[in-house]
Amino acid sequence: MAQEPTRVEISYKTILFAAALIFAVWFLIQIKTILALLFISLILVSAFHSPVDFLQRRKIPRALAIFILYFLVGGFFAGAVSLVIPPFIEQTRNLIEKFPVILAEIAKFVTFYQISTQELVSRVTQEFGPLGANFFKITLGFLSSVIGIITLIVFTFYLLLEWPKVVSLASSAFSGKEEKRIKKLLNDIEAGLGAWVRGEIILMIIVGVLSYVGLTLLQVPYALSLAVWAGLLEIVPIIGPILSAVPAILAALLVSPVLAVAVVALYFIVQQLENHLIVPNVMRRAVGVNPLVTILALMIGVKLAGIAGAILSVPLVVLIKIILRDFLQPQGEEIPEE
Repeated sequence: MAQEPTRVEISYKTILFAAALIFAVWFLIQIKTILALLFISLILVSAFHSPVDFLQRRKIPRALAIFILYFLVGGFFAGAVSLVIPPFIEQTRNLIEKFPVILAEIAKFVTFYQISTQELVSRVTQEFGPLGANFFKITLGFLSSVIGIITLIVFTFYLLLEWPKVVSLASSAFSGKEEKRIKKLLNDIEAGLGAWVRGEIILMIIVGVLSYVGLTLLQVPYALSLAVWAGLLEIVPIIGPILSAVPAILAALLVSPVLAVAVVALYFIVQQLENHLIVPNVMRRAVGVNPLVTILALMIGVKLAGIAGAILSVPLVVLIKIILRDFLQPQGEEIPEE
């Protein structure tokens, strides 16, 4: 006797839940840029909150304390950039003047590829030709980035200004132990992301010092400004070291192609130390994330969102770790220290 086919009944509540879930995912995708901006603001708040509180305890109004901190941080980056830009412009001008001679020298090293100097010039021209055609697009992207940075600065300012109220408001929706739990979670998130920022600063200093020592030993011109540039670009994982190597190689080319090869080797060694030793270990001490998880997070971040994903991958792992650690911990039990 044949069995009747099993009937699968789906209630209207299940359909509504599935529709709501699909809509929620779609909505989050649409506002992903805003969410990224909010997350970056949260990182900056975590980095600035302790200094602002310190100044506020010294009877300085909170808004003025934030302005002082903005001024100090802005002054530091302006000084770093002013140290990098003038030598970069000068060495670029010198490079343009010596470009034919440098190409002739390079051609000596690539003769086994049967490439003549004229052909080498032609290939370089073909590579850099599209830059002019994309100038308008690059300009629009730059203006968009400037607007985004200004928005980020203003939003972070108001978030810092109202942070105690934000914590109270977020926890006021709960009561009793849950209210304390939410407050503790927000404080833990602030502390964890702040530790990540401190870890990044340590990485920037280490890479900058290593680059300065190596460039000085190789007697590369503008060693200090190139090392500062390498340290600043440490904030951009994977692609940052490549970008920082370009001006150093150009500066070395002004001396000789052999020195340029030595600089390439130097930056390769620094990058390998950074990827396999410095980044995992510094970040593990700063935020308690396993080195393997750090590298995996960087790979996933690059795959999903490029440079921005690489920058935000580790702090996002820190955020997820803190949230999971808090909610998986039995209530009333102390969170174990790592």
